[in-house]
Amino acid sequence: MIKKFRISEEEDTIKMENIVNEMRDLLEKLISGEIPNEDTYTRSDLKDFCISLIKGQRNDMVIMKSGSWCVAPSATNMPSDARVYLAFFPTYIAISILTRVLSDYPEIPEQIPNYANVLRKGFTFATYRRLRGHGLGAESEMIEALEILSSGNAIKYLASNPNFCPELLWILRDIKEELGDALQRSVTKGSWGEDYVKALTFVEAC
Repeated sequence: MIKKFRISEEEDTIKMENIVNEMRDLLEKLISGEIPNEDTYTRSDLKDFCISLIKGQRNDMVIMKSGSWCVAPSATNMPSDARVYLAFFPTYIAISILTRVLSDYPEIPEQIPNYANVLRKGFTFATYRRLRGHGLGAESEMIEALEILSSGNAIKYLASNPNFCPELLWILRDIKEELGDALQRSVTKGSWGEDYVKALTFVEAC
């Protein structure tokens, strides 16, 4: 189980994807209640991971805007599809972890300086592709992004705190309207089988 956010030291696709997968696994175990526990992943471990996210936010990338948790050492010459998976998806996961901890274990953020400011920058970075993916997978990757954000209570948090990142909330509401319109026209699937009914459940809170 990942206990510290890290950036790959080299542009090795497998190593970078492994970091993203480990972050996703941590989020899923946080949601299921498997962590924190008294044995393998304590609240202290969870706090330390959150600290590593706060300190590890990427504000050092020359050709990429600040606020991500990109796992690649550099964004130079990074193709669009790689940006989605190596910069945007780990950012969706990171802000979902931080928001879930904020809602379920509020005593942890209270002990970490700059928590809210870093989280807000992460939400802002998430707006830069309007949650869309790349190419033919743009819509399915958008739905996956919605699922991640919903699972971390990020969408619910924005609905309750609309001034925290109004830009992302507007995007979510636009997506909700688009999905609602499609379903009213009895269009329940996207061009490549994307499930609009499932997608709408992720944004209902906003």
